[in-house]
Amino acid sequence: MSDSLTHPTRKILLIATTGGFTHASPVFEIGRVLAERGHTIEFATLEGQEHWIKDYEFVSKIHFLGPYATEEQLTAHYLRMRKWDISEGIGGAMDSKYLFDSFWPQTYHGLKAIMEDPARRPDMMVADFFVDAVKDMMLEYNIPIATVWPQMPFLMMPCTYIPGQPGFQLQGTLTSETASLWLRMRNELTVVKAIFQIIKWVRWTSAMRKREGVHYPPHRIQKPNYLIFVNSFFGLEIPRDLPPTAAVVGPLISDTYPPLGEYEGFLSRHKSVIYIALGTHVILSNEDAVKIINGILPLMEEKLIDGVLWAVSKSGRQDFELDTTFTVDNGRKSIRLGDLVEGRHPDWTFSNFAPQRAILEHESTKIYFTHGGGSSANEGLYHGKIMLVMGIFMDQIANMARLVGGGVAEPLNKFKFTSKELYTKGKKLAIDKDGLYQRNALRLKRIAHVAAHRKYHAADLVEELLYDNELRFQDGRELRPMHLQTADMRMPMYKAKNWDLYAVSLLGLAAVTGSTVVASKFLWTNRESLVELAQSSISFTRQWAQDIFRK
Repeated sequence: MSDSLTHPTRKILLIATTGGFTHASPVFEIGRVLAERGHTIEFATLEGQEHWIKDYEFVSKIHFLGPYATEEQLTAHYLRMRKWDISEGIGGAMDSKYLFDSFWPQTYHGLKAIMEDPARRPDMMVADFFVDAVKDMMLEYNIPIATVWPQMPFLMMPCTYIPGQPGFQLQGTLTSETASLWLRMRNELTVVKAIFQIIKWVRWTSAMRKREGVHYPPHRIQKPNYLIFVNSFFGLEIPRDLPPTAAVVGPLISDTYPPLGEYEGFLSRHKSVIYIALGTHVILSNEDAVKIINGILPLMEEKLIDGVLWAVSKSGRQDFELDTTFTVDNGRKSIRLGDLVEGRHPDWTFSNFAPQRAILEHESTKIYFTHGGGSSANEGLYHGKIMLVMGIFMDQIANMARLVGGGVAEPLNKFKFTSKELYTKGKKLAIDKDGLYQRNALRLKRIAHVAAHRKYHAADLVEELLYDNELRFQDGRELRPMHLQTADMRMPMYKAKNWDLYAVSLLGLAAVTGSTVVASKFLWTNRESLVELAQSSISFTRQWAQDIFRK
């Protein structure tokens, strides 16, 4: 590491545990820039996920924090999310919340062991937002941290003109400017309806922390005293005011990506392809798969679409009933779902995994049918595609509304969509009568390409915080406040909100008003005496003046 006085290099630990690779890749992109600047980059994760560093050769060491969830636990989670209806509140997602939070103890102790070892201790941590234990490291060791979110964080940096909480917003919600009073009320009630589940979770969390010897409460603060990076960009994310410790730095995606490979031939033979990718882990029901296919077939018959490239993992297709049949070629013959999945139709190809960005970049890909997850939305916009969006859970629901609001997508409700609706909206996108879908796609593509440079800004902020932090502490004592933190976070609320100033002003106004009232009442009560006094004064003055002039 460099000992340059102005720009010393340091050891930075990247951390991603639960949530899958899409939670790790944005963290790696920030790490890539920091590595280019000479910093030593290490990675901490759960067992079985070490292959994530395959394309990130700058990672010099990997640390394991314990085992990950079983396949059974993850399958149960994804099935829960398939059934979860956000309009019924957040209660249906709480079992998954318990599952992911249950990895806090091993993550906490694993990171603590790293911090206690001088040979392994990093100078800063950059983590996925699921890794709550980094906040404990900040509190216990004064180490600077940054967390990476796919959208604005929950219960932080409140914004009065955006109803509800990020990640828990009802379908169609953007801002209070476009939302009805009823929709705004329903959004605010989403969390309230689950208050008893939330109280139960708070108690469970507190008990879990105490069992591990942690007796202070979880770190909760509305305006963070650590860095928050949002892996999105204004254009997709709703514009809002942010404190200096938070920055929108997405899309955090690599400048390079895997080539088309075996899919090059399919895309060269077809000129109007719909690419379907509803998430690596989403388990699609056979009923939904049938509705999707029956919605696409009329688009193909009308020559609006001439090919289907569908990326769905083996786990994601586990509910497919392969003997289900469909009518194709204008009713002249039928084909089994199994034949489509197994590649027996020249215009359909299914894949367990596809080089998504290369497919999105190809000119033959005309429509992107996505679940609208953070990475998928970013990549779709970066490559300028119009979209059908069917959000399944969490940020996907919010992104669906944002993509529609951005003019590049048509929405589908996972519970209510029909084959006819899919066909109608797919046709609307394919024809693009006024050219507005493509115009907006190009507009947001250009913005996304500019915004993608902000990963360098994220690295700048990491270095800023790192350098500030190591010199504002001496022997564990804080010499001065964090340079990015606004003063209101260190002040009593009455002072930060100017309540004392308002109180003094009100008291002053009240004193003046009271004095005026008292004086007015006195004058009115004694008006006759005052008039006589005034008359006497006038008479005396006249007499005095006359005496003067006589002399």
